[in-house]
Amino acid sequence: MKRVRAVILSLLLLVAASAYALSSFIEISAGGGWSSLGYKMNNNTVPTLSTQVSGSYGYNAHLGYGLMFNPYVGIGIGVDFSRYGASASVSGKVVSPGMTDSDGELYDHILTVHRWQETQSISYVEIPLSLYLRYPVSEKVAVYAQLGAKACIPVLSRAQYAGDITHAGFYEPWMLTLTDMPNHGFYSASYEDRYAIRPRFGAAGFVKLGIEGPVDADRRVWLFGALHGTMHFLPAFDIATTDSPLFSSSLAEGKPLPMAIGAEIGVRFRIPHPKKHNCRCYRW
Repeated sequence: MKRVRAVILSLLLLVAASAYALSSFIEISAGGGWSSLGYKMNNNTVPTLSTQVSGSYGYNAHLGYGLMFNPYVGIGIGVDFSRYGASASVSGKVVSPGMTDSDGELYDHILTVHRWQETQSISYVEIPLSLYLRYPVSEKVAVYAQLGAKACIPVLSRAQYAGDITHAGFYEPWMLTLTDMPNHGFYSASYEDRYAIRPRFGAAGFVKLGIEGPVDADRRVWLFGALHGTMHFLPAFDIATTDSPLFSSSLAEGKPLPMAIGAEIGVRFRIPHPKKHNCRCYRW
């Protein structure tokens, strides 16, 4: 309920601010880049395993509405659809010495992990509220920055794992390694499945740095391009309760805080407020 109230309050403030605006605009943009879910791998948990975490592609689609109070300062609100993703891989061997087989013989159990990989992605509907700072470089070019925060509502999540595991037994008295004997617990198996990560409501900060310019004589349509970065403040999910072999093994740690960097392109449709400003000032 508090989140709904915050969104309603933001909309009411935007309506109130429109009475003081020089002009308004509607913008549409799309972009992509690199993203991550922010968790790490603990290589000290099982030193004989090699672990690695990498980011994944991310993308963002945006529809927004803004108000300009003068040629330099404005505010904006909108709706975004964004994807964040990550992947983790594990390989290596785990040796458990001093095991006893069904005949009472001692052996060392060797578990070998081959090409184990897990991927996760979360998609959000985001509601950004931003401060828009603009500086005209010339009659046809302006640079701008946007600083703001987003309320992030998870709408889609996907997670899966795939890999091979081999169980073998090493008998030191005979210097013998037994494999492919399922009745004795020595076998190879391939695994592939999906699992749930239960994403939570999130909050994020973002920044954009861009350049824009008009494409028509009336200066009503502006094209823009920008670099952007987003960082979540709240964990996307709880690692401890995730149905994942990787996470349940304590190899993954930290707070999964999604982040993304990338670029976007888009178009703005300027709507003058002639009662406030009826000249054709090139700055906006």
